[in-house]
Order: sequence, then C-alpha cells, then structure tokens
Amino acid sequence: MYQIPGLLKYPKLFHAFSEKTDGNMANSILGKVVDFDKVLDNRKRFLSSIKVLIDTCVCMWVLGEDGVLKADEAFAGVSMENYKKAIKIDALITNQTGLYPFLLTADCEPVIIFDTSKKAIGLVHVGWKGADLEIVKKVIGRMKDEYGAVAEDLIVGIGPHASRDSFVKDNPSQIDDSKWQPFLEKVIKDLPERAPRAQGYKVDFAGLVRQQLIQSGIRKENIFESNIDTVKDSRFFSHVREGNLPLSKQGRFACVVGLKS
Repeated sequence: MYQIPGLLKYPKLFHAFSEKTDGNMANSILGKVVDFDKVLDNRKRFLSSIKVLIDTCVCMWVLGEDGVLKADEAFAGVSMENYKKAIKIDALITNQTGLYPFLLTADCEPVIIFDTSKKAIGLVHVGWKGADLEIVKKVIGRMKDEYGAVAEDLIVGIGPHASRDSFVKDNPSQIDDSKWQPFLEKVIKDLPERAPRAQGYKVDFAGLVRQQLIQSGIRKENIFESNIDTVKDSRFFSHVREGNLPLSKQGRFACVVGLKS
C-alpha cells in the first residue's frame, strides 16, 4: 500500500493506492475481461488491509473522456462485486463521509482533490485524452457548483503515473495543438543496433494537468505529487512496460479515496 506523503497531514482525508503485490484490481484490461473471481479476491484482501469495507466503495470504469458524476451510494459495493455495475465515468465527487470512490489505473494519472473547507472530494482519471479535454478543470467547476468549493481551499494529490521521460509517442495527435507545445519534446528513440533511427515525442500530459490545476486557482504549494513513474517503478502495474506480456501478467492498481468521520 502506498500513500502520498503530503496528503497525510489532512486527517479528514483518507487515500491509498494498491501495489502490484496486492494483485490486479481491474475486471477488464484493454477490453478483455479477466478472471473476475480472482480480481474480487484481490480487492477484498487489499481493502481489508486498509480497513475499508467493500460495501462502501464505488468502482469506476474509465472511458478516457471528461464526464463527472456525484458518487451514488446505491452503487456502493455492487459496483465492486459485479463489474457490469461499475460506473462508466472518469471522475467521481462526493461530500458523503464513508463513501469511497475506487479508481483503476496503470500509467494514467490518478488525481485526488480535497476541499479542506467544505469537506468534499474528487477522484479523477487523467490520461493524455483527459488532459486534452481539461477534465480536472471540469471537476473543480463541478465541485464549486455542487459544494460551493473555493479553489484556494482545495488541495490536490497526484498519484503514480507515467512521467514525460517514459511516455513517448511516435506521432502524437497533439503535435499541432498550441496548448500542447510546451509539453512535447522531440526525441530520437532507442532502437537495436543497425536499425533505422526513429523520431518520437515525449508527451508530458502530467505537466499539462498541473498547468490546468494552477489555471483553476489551485495554489502551487497545495499540489502534492508522488513523483513515482509507473513505467520505471516495478511496484506498480504499467501498460507501457507490460503491455506486450500475456494478459495474466498485466494488471491495474487501485486508488481509493474517502472522507473520514
């Protein structure tokens, strides 16, 4: 289990990340359903270790889009134990104590937003598509609308994700988009000896997300990063590192967030 050190000084906020040793937490990997009985066992064992009841968790099934929903307690438990009941959304918010959004990632960015004044939380999945759609701005806007959140009161935790040095795309669709220009770096990819040299681009989607948070009014000192690169750190699942392995060797790790009473 991993926790972002900077978030631990907020006693009202609970958060935890599973690690690879806790097992795969996802029912589906790239559209292929895995052995869900084993996944469910992994989830129960991990949640037991962090003293969170499975019946209080709301599981997200991410789409790589920009939708935001309030966590519905009617889906607590059932969305964890029946993968067909998982909420197809990329961000959940709640101000209910003891209700825990449950997110699955590999190299995308799990973003935790906590309102220290209104006592509300958001849990957001951000890959490069979510960054392109500015999902974090939309979550902050929704928290303002629903709970009266003020940006200066928000703290943000950024969990393990692929860093700019590890996320290299051959021909990124963002190349002609002005908002992406500061976050793209042309590189020569490492290839076997005698093979043609290939050009690629490092894509710093996390850097763009950080910029969007600051543009939304979040104070720099209120953004706490794990500084963990999932591609390089074998404690966590990584699609970049493991995507060519058999499905049984791949997986997703969980981020669980909630408000303590």
